[in-house]
Amino acid sequence: MQLFESNRRIMMARRHNSRSQSSSKDGPNNDGHHFLESPSSQRKSPNNSSLARRAMVIRKDMNSIQKIKCVLGLVMIVVVMSLLNNIGGRQHHVLSERYDANDNNSAAETELLQALYDLPLPTTQKELVDLNDELAGLEPKFILQWAHHTLLAGNHNYLRSRETNGWNSHPLVQVTSFGPTGLVILDQLSKYNLLDTVPVITMDTLHLFKESYVFYDTVQSHYNSTLHLTTTKPVHIAHPPELDGDSVFKGFIFSKVEFQDVYSPTLWKTDPRYYTKVTKIDPLQQKLEEWQTIMWITGRRRSQGGEREKLDVLEFDSFPPDEDNRRVRSQEDNNDNPFHSSKGRWKLNPLVYWSYDQVWNYIKANEVPYNLLYDLGFTSIGDEMTTTLPKKSHVGDAIYERSGRFVDLNRTECGLHSHLQKIKALKKHHEEAGEEWTVPELTCEKCIDLNEDTFLETVENNNLRDDSLLLLEFYSPFCGSCQEFAPVLNRLADYQIPNTVVARFDITEQNIPKYINQELFQVESTPTLYLVGHSPSFYAEMYSGKHEFDAILQWLTKKRNSR
Repeated sequence: MQLFESNRRIMMARRHNSRSQSSSKDGPNNDGHHFLESPSSQRKSPNNSSLARRAMVIRKDMNSIQKIKCVLGLVMIVVVMSLLNNIGGRQHHVLSERYDANDNNSAAETELLQALYDLPLPTTQKELVDLNDELAGLEPKFILQWAHHTLLAGNHNYLRSRETNGWNSHPLVQVTSFGPTGLVILDQLSKYNLLDTVPVITMDTLHLFKESYVFYDTVQSHYNSTLHLTTTKPVHIAHPPELDGDSVFKGFIFSKVEFQDVYSPTLWKTDPRYYTKVTKIDPLQQKLEEWQTIMWITGRRRSQGGEREKLDVLEFDSFPPDEDNRRVRSQEDNNDNPFHSSKGRWKLNPLVYWSYDQVWNYIKANEVPYNLLYDLGFTSIGDEMTTTLPKKSHVGDAIYERSGRFVDLNRTECGLHSHLQKIKALKKHHEEAGEEWTVPELTCEKCIDLNEDTFLETVENNNLRDDSLLLLEFYSPFCGSCQEFAPVLNRLADYQIPNTVVARFDITEQNIPKYINQELFQVESTPTLYLVGHSPSFYAEMYSGKHEFDAILQWLTKKRNSR
């Protein structure tokens, strides 16, 4: 901080010097109103003629009239501005004035802020490192006010754009699920009069606790009209077969029942990545794109452990290079600035160095409202089906706070939608690079490999005995979980289970045929296993257990004995 202190003083000295120069240039004779003082050439001695004295009196009277008109004009301007403010309700004041009039900042803090305001957004990696070094030792309130000034109050292009286009763009927003850290940030934005120009986004997955939905009203009531809260909803994405894997946005989903109809009741478990995409990632990105957001504020902290242990105050989140994020760039594509707004968005983590205890000490000391589930022992709250109390085995560990999140999620399967999107992007990359597209080979000598032409024939048991069973795997050779499961499937085929045939169907570039015009086989992830039989009548049952040899063999034996 010594280097920063010296830089700050230099900047303050430069600022003071520029103001002094500015004051010396704007004297009373340079304001364009020459009538405020009579020119020296018009001053006459007492010995002048009566006509000259009469002319001087007339000039003085005219000058007085001009002065009165000027004052009246200024008064009228003030009155009109006041009326406009009253008509329009509580208008946003000139943003730069909020800092000068902020009673929550001491003189020393105001001096520090003025120095911070001279620090622009980085345009090189070195500048980003240097800026993070400066911000690392600051309290969150200074970091937030710096961001607000940089993107709003001190951004003249933004201010001019707002004058022309209204308040439809939001360069700076907070994104929060109303966890403890997010609540501290929200309270700081309110305390330092920033909340009215920094909208807040929260993402409703339609699977939250009822207490979380009640808390929406609590937090809105607490911050009253200064909180501009936007709640996103999951997106409806369709994958029509005729588009060969391309997706179509069909709107938003507003109820849990509708979500389950569009996707499935278990998408969160069978394809957690795709579930996150349609409930959080895509809705958020659409809103940020709509608002032309340059920076969003998060509540991530190093003390939460895992990948967050190396977080900085400021980071740049580049747009992924896939077709879902195509942007109009034109000349901006050649911009040398790696952090240009056409290439990504800034993420600000103002509480990155705070501990869990610091967060809660602030909440208690400042009487910040919070979700009542925290009083029951929860330390991190998300969707109802994937949130539990933290694991006692992790007490004292960095990951303890979030150890109750994302439980029971499928880590032994590849989600179908997200997996196929990756395959498509990978194939396109090889084609554009002129490289050969090769498919990994998963050998299973005693398995029957099915395709779209032979699938129904085998499923309908035309080539099998009436009392035989068909263990059918839907897989992709690119799927890591399928590759791990391949030895188990080989072992099951080699085991020669009585009257049981093992077959598999590669879903990478094939559509699963319908059975009697019905989509009988629902595949949300790979590998997926079905047991198909014809006795006493046709049935197809999905396996939902662990992808282990003993567990599958036990399931097959039980099913055979029950028929």
